[in-house]
Amino acid sequence: MKTIILALLGFTSFNAMGQVQFGSLQEVLAYADKNAISIQSALHQEQIATVKNKASKTALLPTVNASAGFNDNITLQPTLVPANLFNPAAPQGTFNEYTFGKRYVYTAGVQANWDVINFQKWFDIKISQAASLLNQANTINTKYQVYNQLAQTYFSILLTEKYLKISKENIVTADNIYQIAKDKYDIGIFTEENLNRSKIQLVQANQQVSSLESSLEQLYNQLQSQLNIDEPLILKDELLDKEMDTGNALVITTSHPEVLVQEAQVQLSEKLLAQTKSLHYPTLTLGYQYNYNWATDKMTDFSQANNLPQQFWGLKLSVPIFNGFSTKSKIKQSKIQLEQEQMVLDSKKLVAKKDDDNLQIQYRQGAEDFRKQEEVLQLQNKNDTHSKNRYDSGIIGLDERLDKFKDLLEVQNQYMQSLSNQYISYYKLYIRKQF
Repeated sequence: MKTIILALLGFTSFNAMGQVQFGSLQEVLAYADKNAISIQSALHQEQIATVKNKASKTALLPTVNASAGFNDNITLQPTLVPANLFNPAAPQGTFNEYTFGKRYVYTAGVQANWDVINFQKWFDIKISQAASLLNQANTINTKYQVYNQLAQTYFSILLTEKYLKISKENIVTADNIYQIAKDKYDIGIFTEENLNRSKIQLVQANQQVSSLESSLEQLYNQLQSQLNIDEPLILKDELLDKEMDTGNALVITTSHPEVLVQEAQVQLSEKLLAQTKSLHYPTLTLGYQYNYNWATDKMTDFSQANNLPQQFWGLKLSVPIFNGFSTKSKIKQSKIQLEQEQMVLDSKKLVAKKDDDNLQIQYRQGAEDFRKQEEVLQLQNKNDTHSKNRYDSGIIGLDERLDKFKDLLEVQNQYMQSLSNQYISYYKLYIRKQF
């Protein structure tokens, strides 16, 4: 007996380990921060931008390179030298052949360059910083979009589960009506038309449950896909039949994530324009080079080698004077791009403001509709209870009972719709206030 109990406990524990459970929307969002592919991709892009920003700063440092080489002058080219250079008595216009140099030459050296003044590199840093801020804004916007998708799926599951529970209760009621109708049909009190009508109600109630179960399964699959989870999911949360409250719900003080992205885009365009203008600016480069050569006639014998060191440094100033109006054209393009981005920003600010206003309106209206529809459902439940009792007692006929039950189903649909609208406006406002 103990062995069986332990085996059952182990099996239960194994099943629990293979499941992922969430008790609230906040837990789902926290899990998404670490596992949702789109959020992780945005974070990776942000990290890449940070690395690029650090790399752009290193471009201001000097570059130092070391080199080494070996030459085997298999044949040294003779050089014609005027004969009177070494023999004043030699006839004018005569030349002698001489060979200069040694066969084997080894070389080692160090070269260093530093752009003392290079405005484009400075603006590269500014652009990299602006790009990093843009990636941060994109990460925030990605989270905002993912959070909304997750919240929609999350509450759709809870709403479907609640509606499924109500629909299963409706099957019991529809079956009760059908059984009474069948009993009365069997003894000749009800017609076949009465029986068929009650049967239709029962079939429709079963069909509703089947449809909801299918939708629920698809919603769970969708949530698994959004969270990048292959294990079974369990939501331990449930909807409450009450007005939702987000605290100080009608106060939104932060900029919309899409506005943040566009603001960062405008800043990036400003930096790009500044960099384009810097094409007119001069650059000043400091250079230093040290070379050391060994020349010998024996490949591995350095005892008779000639040591030939060389060392120099210099400054190079480069001033752009004319490049065919290419820079002027690029500056004009950058200005147009900046104007366009600014127009988009102004538009997005207006749209975001109106969207936030609509969220507040929807939240207030959703709460009001839910309060009214909740009262209507309570009254309709009472009416249906009275109708059931009168039908069971034989006071009213089947037609009236089915009509009253149909009225209840319609009110239930309206109630679930108002509950759905309230939760939609709630989670949209709740998510919006997180950013």
